[in-house]
Amino acid sequence: MEVFKEIDYRIENKPKNKILNVSTFLEHFSIITYLVEIEKLRIHIPDKFEIFTITKNSKKIGLVSAVTFIDKDFHFMNLFPFLKVSFPQTNYRAYIIDKQTGENCAWFFGTGIGSKLVNIPRYLWKMPWFYSKYQTEFNFVNKYDVYKIKIEAKNSNAFIDITEESIPKFNYQDFKDINEAELILTHPITGYFFRSDKKIGRYKIWHPKMKIKTAKSNHVYFEKFEKLGLLNSEEMMNPYSILITEKIEFIIDLPPKSISD
Repeated sequence: MEVFKEIDYRIENKPKNKILNVSTFLEHFSIITYLVEIEKLRIHIPDKFEIFTITKNSKKIGLVSAVTFIDKDFHFMNLFPFLKVSFPQTNYRAYIIDKQTGENCAWFFGTGIGSKLVNIPRYLWKMPWFYSKYQTEFNFVNKYDVYKIKIEAKNSNAFIDITEESIPKFNYQDFKDINEAELILTHPITGYFFRSDKKIGRYKIWHPKMKIKTAKSNHVYFEKFEKLGLLNSEEMMNPYSILITEKIEFIIDLPPKSISD
């Protein structure tokens, strides 16, 4: 399937309306992406997945992102839908290809959230989620003049200080075209992860097309990537790209499934 048609297909096909499906709006949404050597990524990702790569200076290289946002009105669509909560969240992911299906997906190293609700996915579904304490500061008037987040978590402290660019400068030159860059970085709908029992888990999401804006780094650091041996603090000061949008709708197809190795 052509890339632009694949994006349209993902947008047009919402998940089936299951009892545990979640609806939420993600506010102050940022995707901070880095280049990482394939060899460093390979030790963390099962062989059933190919690592998505771009070519820089005649060398193939992988990508990882920290995706941070505020879940707004997070609720189960068909189970007590009037119970809504809001909390901050950060997903740490790499970009992969399912060798069996050819689908471009995401591999999750872990997810931190600023709510005790973290214990539900952590213990019920064995997902690699952990509690994080957040301090946030946003100033948005047509664009983000201030976007600061401080995160405290075991082995996953982080700090984000970015400023939205007045004119978006989406860096897609290393991809086949802008459609491939959007598909890979903004629209993976299937995510895989190691469960706490070492089995591979999978879940799916849905969202409309992201209105892409870009930002520059003032100071950025993610301890998670350093502990994984993927990046050092100096490298994290200079992201490959920073994409940002003020709000986007999400549906999460739950429960996650366990798949065989």
